[in-house]
Amino acid sequence: MNQSERVTQSIIIQSLYLCNLLLLPGIAFLILLLRLWQLRPLTGYLKIHIYRALQLSLLNGVLLVIVPMTYITIEQASPLSLMMSLFFFICLHAGFVLVGMINLSRAMANKLPVF
Repeated sequence: MNQSERVTQSIIIQSLYLCNLLLLPGIAFLILLLRLWQLRPLTGYLKIHIYRALQLSLLNGVLLVIVPMTYITIEQASPLSLMMSLFFFICLHAGFVLVGMINLSRAMANKLPVF
């Protein structure tokens, strides 16, 4: 695989990360796992992009789904629990989208992901 194909693949991987956050959660994550399986023998730049995208996707799943649901479950009696969970979700989601856009722009510039 030459350099331009690796850049194209890293752009696709970072786009799948954003797709997982914005359009098709779950389905895009499964496609990312499939890409990891297909690109196993590769090393270097492309492998770092796919590992970072998967790590961030797993972190998204924990922080955007499990933590708010746990908080709502624990604080059922409080009328503010839903509002706090929604505020937490929106702020973190926006932050993860911005990180994804930064990583996508870095993939386009043939650089390593930031986070």
